[in-house]
Amino acid sequence: MLKKRDDRFWCWLAGAWFMGMASLGIACKRDAGPTNSKRPLVVCTTTMICDAVRQVGGEAVQVADIIPPKQDPHIYTPRPRDGILFRRAHLIFVNGLHLEGKMIDMIENAGKKAISLAEDKRIKRRKTGASLDPHVWWDASFFAYFVEQIRDALVGMLPNKKQIFVSRAASYMGMLHKMHRWAKASILLIPKEKRVMITSHDAFFYFGAAYGIEVDAVLGISTDAQARAAEPLRLAGVVARRKVDAIFHETSVSQAQNDLVDSIQRLAKSKHGVDVKIAGPLFSDSLSEPGLPTGSYVGAFRANVEMIVRALGAKPLPFALQKRTTAGVR
Repeated sequence: MLKKRDDRFWCWLAGAWFMGMASLGIACKRDAGPTNSKRPLVVCTTTMICDAVRQVGGEAVQVADIIPPKQDPHIYTPRPRDGILFRRAHLIFVNGLHLEGKMIDMIENAGKKAISLAEDKRIKRRKTGASLDPHVWWDASFFAYFVEQIRDALVGMLPNKKQIFVSRAASYMGMLHKMHRWAKASILLIPKEKRVMITSHDAFFYFGAAYGIEVDAVLGISTDAQARAAEPLRLAGVVARRKVDAIFHETSVSQAQNDLVDSIQRLAKSKHGVDVKIAGPLFSDSLSEPGLPTGSYVGAFRANVEMIVRALGAKPLPFALQKRTTAGVR
């Protein structure tokens, strides 16, 4: 009798091991492309970071993402497969500043191979209450600091590929700085009194500070919180006073949180007699799937800027022409 129970246990254990390895293989195929044991595994938490690692690392590394596209990193719950990837990884890049709130233990246990990119000392971080705002990547000049750290870590891991990583990073950062100047010039085309963007949660402070637009939101910096009942009414008043043309949904928040933006629209009409349209959704804490135009950081950033400028009553500058039209913008 005991032997039969033991046999069943070992059969179950073997099956569990096989299924776990199979699920890991499927995940890696989705996230990292074809498996190549000669390439070191680099694991990233967010889609923005994954894209930057692919831009710098190219074919020299395998890249696996933890949080899938369109999912909210604030509330993402890690799965067993994520722990396996963390253990297998040669390097792990995370945002930090508690963006990956339910992964903190995993990140801390990874030790020195986990690098928190948003905690770069060159980035002046905003404090809200007891927390630091983690959404630093929507300032493209700050995202360039992410790229520098990724480059240096990859060079440390594969020094024989240094020239490749340095060259790819320089090209990518050149694009980021070019886009940074273009965004400033495009936002300036919005009438000054209408340069205000209202969104689902407070993900765009650094964007607003960098590009000259006031930002406001129903929720705070984390989506893992409850909105105060008075916030939609307050924001409806902002819409009326500023004659705002549009307010914005976001991609990675829940429908219930985007519904709070809809309530601002209803209150602006019922309390102030003002019509405001719903625009978006803006990319906030995630990109689209890889392969789509907005599956890259550059593509999502450009889509956000163009959407904001058009929704608030102006026409964005053509990106290809920005070098000739943004003289004096730094």
